[in-house]
Amino acid sequence: MPVRPTYCSFLFVILVLSGTVRVSTAEKPSLQRLAAKEVARYLYVRTGLLPEKIAEQGKIVVVRKDAARLSDTAVLAAAQDLRPQQYVLKTTVAEGKKTWWIVGGDDLGTLYGAYRFAEKLGVRFYLHGDVIPDRHLARIPDMDETGKPLFALRGVNPWGSHPFGFDAWGSDDYKAIFTQLAKMRMNFLGIHCYPEGHPYAEPTVWHGMPGDFDLQGRVKASYPSHYYNTLVKGEWGPILPKKTGDYSFGGALLFDRDDWAPEVMRGHCPVPSTPEGCNEVFNRMAAQFREAFGFARRLGVKTCIGTEAPLILPLALQKRIKAQGKNPKDPATVREIYESTFRRIMASHPLDYYWIWTPEDWTWAGNKPQQYETTVRDLKLAYEVSKKVNAPFQLATCGWVLGPQHDRAAMDADLPKDMPASAISRTLGYTEVDPAYARIRGREKWAIPWLESDGNHGLAAVQLVAGRMRRDAADASAYGCTGLMGLHWRSDILGPNIAALAEAAWDQPRTKTAVTEKKNRSLPCDDFYADWAEANFGPEASAAIGKLFASIDGKVSISVGDGCPSGSLAADTRLWPKVGKPYAFIDELALLRPQVTGPGNLDRFDYWLNIFRYHRILAQVRCALGVFETAMKQVTASDPAVRRKQAESTALPAYREVLRLYGEAYHLLLATVNTPGGLATVVNLENHAEFLPVAIGKPAARLTAALGGPLPSDAIPPVQYQGEPRIIVPTVRTLIAQGEPLRLKIIVLDNQPARTVTVLWRPLGIGPFRAIPLTHIARAVYEAELPTPEKDFEYRIEATTASGVKLMWPATAPEINQTVVLWED
Repeated sequence: MPVRPTYCSFLFVILVLSGTVRVSTAEKPSLQRLAAKEVARYLYVRTGLLPEKIAEQGKIVVVRKDAARLSDTAVLAAAQDLRPQQYVLKTTVAEGKKTWWIVGGDDLGTLYGAYRFAEKLGVRFYLHGDVIPDRHLARIPDMDETGKPLFALRGVNPWGSHPFGFDAWGSDDYKAIFTQLAKMRMNFLGIHCYPEGHPYAEPTVWHGMPGDFDLQGRVKASYPSHYYNTLVKGEWGPILPKKTGDYSFGGALLFDRDDWAPEVMRGHCPVPSTPEGCNEVFNRMAAQFREAFGFARRLGVKTCIGTEAPLILPLALQKRIKAQGKNPKDPATVREIYESTFRRIMASHPLDYYWIWTPEDWTWAGNKPQQYETTVRDLKLAYEVSKKVNAPFQLATCGWVLGPQHDRAAMDADLPKDMPASAISRTLGYTEVDPAYARIRGREKWAIPWLESDGNHGLAAVQLVAGRMRRDAADASAYGCTGLMGLHWRSDILGPNIAALAEAAWDQPRTKTAVTEKKNRSLPCDDFYADWAEANFGPEASAAIGKLFASIDGKVSISVGDGCPSGSLAADTRLWPKVGKPYAFIDELALLRPQVTGPGNLDRFDYWLNIFRYHRILAQVRCALGVFETAMKQVTASDPAVRRKQAESTALPAYREVLRLYGEAYHLLLATVNTPGGLATVVNLENHAEFLPVAIGKPAARLTAALGGPLPSDAIPPVQYQGEPRIIVPTVRTLIAQGEPLRLKIIVLDNQPARTVTVLWRPLGIGPFRAIPLTHIARAVYEAELPTPEKDFEYRIEATTASGVKLMWPATAPEINQTVVLWED
């Protein structure tokens, strides 16, 4: 029988190995119930057995430290000083039976203890999802650990305004991220919102005047705003509008419509064109935040949004203000706008912090004293308004620098102490955490290092900087920071970086040398990669794989050519043997593949191997373009009478090689797409003016002119998918609230439509699997919705291709399926 909850007062115990659960009436019992269910879930996926089937090993107790029946003296002694968010894991023995204790200082600490318990079982957590070892666990290990966070707030600062990042996220994406943050024992997500003109207004934050919204926060007057979509021209880098249906090499199959965009933008791409459309985008965004941020709050994750100072108003809003006979720059008017902004947030969705960013130019061009005074005046005005409206969220500062150039800690003396101070690290994260944090006293202060850079070639590159994350976390701790967040766009490709930062927010075994080792931008990370490799790829080859990854961390540039934010494919006239030397480690990694066993381990190994190969092929494309350019110079310089023949004999073969390599790179990329960030990399390959147009479009046009006619068919990019068939689930939910259905978007990537696609599900470990019908949306995209479940469950996806190939997702299915816990909140 499945584990069923029963109730008693003051005690929350899960005797999962004997099938009994008791739940207290504590302040947040839902988090305690969730902790118990998560322990049961991860025991199941690690052993293949339900709790009652392994009772001979003992019992597991999940409890708060103030539980009346927490009677074990050894555990009491270990737990008595626990504070909120803290936990104890301890194994005791009595009468020949073991008890594994998970004791939290509060409800959230209990949940963190449960997730740390899962890590002790071999599970690892990342933003993109869980990693479950392929081999089942034979016995539960003994434990003796006290967990105390080094920072009160730990989390992420996701960014957008590119194909990469949160622009494409919907409610399910946010909820998946919030769930994974909690599993990594992190509790913060903060988003910056660009204002109009810098470069365009995003719908994250709305500005307006009194009367512009109703009691539910629905706006009645607004202005054009948008997130990135494939029909809009990018503002950072030469990102061009292009319909996804025009993508080559099968890339179009990944998208169900031409305007790849978040749901809040559906029907309003590239930019809403009517007043009603402008309002609808803002109202959809508020509804999404209401659902997702409410989920985060129940899970103990703090949320934060905000824009820049001095307040920048959209032109449409300025025009309406002037029509009312008011001056948009008048402090009285600015007060009205801040008040409307705050009251609208209060009416529409939960929020914990509203941060106001100082101007970006302060980090690149410095600032004048008057600019600093104007910014501080704006911050104080916003603070006064927040107190006036009794805002339930706290105001904070942030910026590209911690403070003005004359004194980076200056705002500590000029702003109220209950405003946290924060900043992203300078020079795109290459500069260490600002030492001025140490001079800020008596207030919260959050350091935000970069998990990845958006500098030259950044967002299309592999950026392994786990050692740098350790260094930044150590410096932040030494400077007395109370918060540690990582700035990022993507997720799965940043797995090591995010895991290293999350770990360093709780444990820093090498902190003593960090601040004094100013010559070293990174701290040693051999031990980190040894553990990471074993968890992700299995024990057989983990030592060698971990050593290889540690050797390239922070040292090897795995990227395409220069160009912000995601590089370029500009021709490289150097010879490939010279250019290819830094990529030699890829062949070393490939030689280790035969030692990797297990479908999940191989799937994860192939992800990294294909990612590295993809970037190496792109570098080869650049060299091949260099050969093509040399050939075209010879064609141009030749006599017009022989020009066509010269083009056929030299330039056309060179172009065919470019096209072959580009197709191979595209194939490798499509083999790695697992997340919205992976989809964004495909968009970047197609919509970025320095990628497909430079490598294929413009050379083809020049070659066509030289040939005096169309290119042969084998010199035209194919539309059809060229790779192996696979199933992709871009957003993976592992936790859903009671009454919430599980919505699945499924991509079955193949050169022909799939013959069958099926979702099979059942209650966790119980009974036969049942099939759920799927709806074909468009191209290779399907959707399914599991009916509102009553119990925790597991599922897998099966497909049969047109050629009869059987596909299954996740890679470990049917032995280890995807599991989902129902949060009985």
